[in-house]
Amino acid sequence: MAKIHVDILTPKYALFMKTLVTKLQENNELIITTRDYSELNDLIKSVGINAVVVGKHAADKRDKLKESLARSLELLKLYEGVDLALAQTAPETARVAYGLGVPYFMVHDSPHAEAQSRLSVPLASVVLTPFPVRTSHWKQYGAKEVIKYHSLDPLAWIGWASKLPLPKEVRGLGGGKGLVVVREEEYQASYLEGKRAGADAVASQLSEMGFDVVFIPRYGVNRDAGKATVLNSHPVMTPLLAAADAFIGAGGTMNAEAALLGTPAYSIYPGQPTDVEAYMIRMGIIRRVSPEDLLIHFQNAGAGIREEKRSFSAKMKRFRERLIDPTDFIADFVEERLAGKKA
Repeated sequence: MAKIHVDILTPKYALFMKTLVTKLQENNELIITTRDYSELNDLIKSVGINAVVVGKHAADKRDKLKESLARSLELLKLYEGVDLALAQTAPETARVAYGLGVPYFMVHDSPHAEAQSRLSVPLASVVLTPFPVRTSHWKQYGAKEVIKYHSLDPLAWIGWASKLPLPKEVRGLGGGKGLVVVREEEYQASYLEGKRAGADAVASQLSEMGFDVVFIPRYGVNRDAGKATVLNSHPVMTPLLAAADAFIGAGGTMNAEAALLGTPAYSIYPGQPTDVEAYMIRMGIIRRVSPEDLLIHFQNAGAGIREEKRSFSAKMKRFRERLIDPTDFIADFVEERLAGKKA
């Protein structure tokens, strides 16, 4: 039985790791860690992952550095007998694992997160990533080995998560022209450097057009989104995305998640398209639009967004059938590498 350290630093990877952790626990002992982060705290508990909180999230560069250094020392105390580290781009885990000679398997789809990648990728034994992500984008950071799985990350959780109940705040919405969900960008992320998309203004204007709009801000910050319903809690959003007639996202993961659930997704992400987003745009799965053009589209579409969803859902069902469950692939990969190490 191997001892594996799993580090979960963002809401996405709480969702991604839930099933993977269960699979790995069948044959291994797991140490699961997280950090104090407003976007993550409630979610990781709600999905049933029992994790040790080590360190906390910070907003500006100086505080990010201080917290990272302190977190590394705290993680070091947990590494007695650890055989393998499994995490996203996790600078502290990368440093501690490398310093102790422990293999670090990195699972990630976002080489555009430059700061984290520079600190993590060179120390990773292997990078596991979805097939649309360019190998060269990991190699530029010094990746030793890049393994791709034929899937997109939300396939790790939309199966179980879509069966959960809707947040109580939004039950009953969706009359009139339809239900539209708007998600704010992760503006404290180092890769955005404060760039804003104006998602709150978009939500407000769509609500004025007669749509039932749910606006999801970041970091628990209250925002004025006009008549839109503001959802400040952070339950699993998958059921809401599945119920929506359209999704407007200024990030990446929820855009892909909504589209894979069969809900038309519009990206107003303020940065350059990521590899995954660029692929989904080429495939006609996500539409990238300016806020101005988006509002014109919805003004013209009216209640027709429901018909758009019906047609899109059928298309996405066929697309999903060509993809695998990434947690199956990664669990098998980890077990094979551990078996090879023992041999």
